[in-house]
Amino acid sequence: MNIKSLTIYCSASQKIDKKFFKLARETAEIISKYKIRVVYGGGNVGLMGEIANTISYHNKEIIGIIPKFLIKKEKLNFKIKNLKVVNDLTKRKEQLFKLGDAFLVLPGGTGTLEEITEVLSWKILKLHNKPIIFLNFENYWSPLLKQFENMIKIKFGNKNLQNQYQVIKKPKELEKILKLWSK
Repeated sequence: MNIKSLTIYCSASQKIDKKFFKLARETAEIISKYKIRVVYGGGNVGLMGEIANTISYHNKEIIGIIPKFLIKKEKLNFKIKNLKVVNDLTKRKEQLFKLGDAFLVLPGGTGTLEEITEVLSWKILKLHNKPIIFLNFENYWSPLLKQFENMIKIKFGNKNLQNQYQVIKKPKELEKILKLWSK
């Protein structure tokens, strides 16, 4: 598999536990060992900021995409050389999808949930076949993954839903995937 670009969906909250920032930093450290461009939401706060600052520290390629109205809230990251300002969230999501060859989901809020369910729905509809990985740190995504199982069980979802994504528990597990993508 030839993955050159990884879109990362994650939190923009500064109020979350420090262990999540550590998770984002560890994840970015692992990614920075490979020739994989990171695409993310463009902000300098929360896990987004941690990912971006770590990738930038290692002089790796990163593209940030931020809507105009979120510039003050999510703060522009001036360390990012390739920062695109778009008109709205729809354009941001469109660019995050278009520029990524694969998707990695870290813990996040409603925005992260919306982004990943949209990308997952598109994959089920066969609009793309890009890999989707949930980093289910401390079972953060387990309730959602359980809901997917429930959807299948009561016939609201396709029985192949669970085959549309991969679940890992720790950033180190990502390394095995990145090695395969780099071959």
